[in-house]
Amino acid sequence: MLKKEELKNIVFISIALAAIIAVLYLFVLALKLELSSIARAVSFGITVTTFFWTYYFTEGWKWKISSWMFYRPNINGTWAGFIISDYINENGDKVPPIEFYIVIRQSFIRVHFTTFTKDFVGISYAETFALNEDKGLKNVAYLYKKDSTQNNDEHLREGATELRLIIGNDEKKLEGKYWSNTKTQGTVSVKQISENHVDSFSNAQKIKNA
Repeated sequence: MLKKEELKNIVFISIALAAIIAVLYLFVLALKLELSSIARAVSFGITVTTFFWTYYFTEGWKWKISSWMFYRPNINGTWAGFIISDYINENGDKVPPIEFYIVIRQSFIRVHFTTFTKDFVGISYAETFALNEDKGLKNVAYLYKKDSTQNNDEHLREGATELRLIIGNDEKKLEGKYWSNTKTQGTVSVKQISENHVDSFSNAQKIKNA
């Protein structure tokens, strides 16, 4: 979701860009400052500005060179790692780390999470970014629930996850915590293994093991 400050920036950039393009249109074509030519120049400026934003909101925001306008780290793709739960089984033992995958589908405005373990598929239904480039803040949080197509467990499992994005040399990581309505919680640690999206635990495994 766009913040108020971002909306203000979009309006300001749109007006400035359309005006600059309109002036260049008049200058390059050496048109007289008549009402009809000014109207055409303004129309051309608005059209080019519309195409610019269309491209920016679909693809342009992913390029690092565009971050001066709006700070949006691109976390699209498949992430692999483990969750460590505080769950205690019937024998009184902690469970070992659980193989875990996150598939993130992100646009400029929205981000969606699908998570996979061997026995569980979770889908996010509320997501938020907390971003501040100056403070180095790159956090994401989401609420999730069990995929309704799973029929091996009648209990509606829900929970929340909060992750911090860590960007290193040629590597991206997400680390944080999760909580669930089954009274368990734990830590999450995953790294990006592909910019592509998968739709199952087994397909994510194939990418990881390739």
